[in-house]
Amino acid sequence: MRYAFYLGCVIPTRLFAYEASSRKVCRELGIELVDMEDYICCGTPIEAVSHRTWLVMAAYNLALAEKMGLDILTLCNGCVNSLKKANAGLKEDPGLRKEINSVLKKFGMEYRGRVEVKHLIKVLYEDVGIEEIKKKVKRPLTGLVAASHVGCHVLKPGWVMQHDSPERPKILDELIEATGAKTVDYPYKTECCGQTLRGLNDGISLALLQKKLGNIEDAKADVLVTICPACNMQFDMGQMEIRQKFKKNYDIPVMHYPEILGLAFGIGKEDLGVLTHKVKPTKLMKELTNGL
Repeated sequence: MRYAFYLGCVIPTRLFAYEASSRKVCRELGIELVDMEDYICCGTPIEAVSHRTWLVMAAYNLALAEKMGLDILTLCNGCVNSLKKANAGLKEDPGLRKEINSVLKKFGMEYRGRVEVKHLIKVLYEDVGIEEIKKKVKRPLTGLVAASHVGCHVLKPGWVMQHDSPERPKILDELIEATGAKTVDYPYKTECCGQTLRGLNDGISLALLQKKLGNIEDAKADVLVTICPACNMQFDMGQMEIRQKFKKNYDIPVMHYPEILGLAFGIGKEDLGVLTHKVKPTKLMKELTNGL
């Protein structure tokens, strides 16, 4: 399996552990990640300001993957949402495709609608499969109780994303349980973490975050597992802000799914970047790996 690896903007600059752990587990599973050179932002931050500019940016990346002859694998919910929406819209509208290609032509690019875009989780679930993942587990995470947070953009709009059930997602939980861990449900599990309100209304953003964290704490989860860089930062760094402003310490480790999977595969925590998070899972690591 070979994919054009689209990292986006946030992951390579702020989330070392997500990239490092993803590369490690993909190598273990025989997934070849071919780095996309000269890629640009997926356009997500621009979409609400200029729809046309967003389409050009997304189409540029899609055309770049077409030149490579590979479908795209990305780790970011926002990126997969942006690229899949643009891909669907451009495939369905020849007039729009012609308009966008008139801009891409200036950069020596052309969008033809010949590639698909998948989130890492979709690749693991569909292309690799739960049973194959289980075969690679060397150190089952027995006893670990995990809460999952899928995030919004990887699920909706459902007719475009076609990732999982938008209302009752199950893929991430099944992948977590493939490591030997147990998953727990909690109230408002599919509700937004509040990250998208940062800078617009920080009060509501933190209120949403506190509600989620409180429910996860009540569910007695040892760890919160995410697949979205924005959600991960909201839950991880947000706990620092809540501690400072409201003197409430949740102390819930927040980890990217490939980190959990990597631990189950027997990969060392240093190679996975596990201890780069703000809420350090130090105690958790000792219990799971005997300090390794």
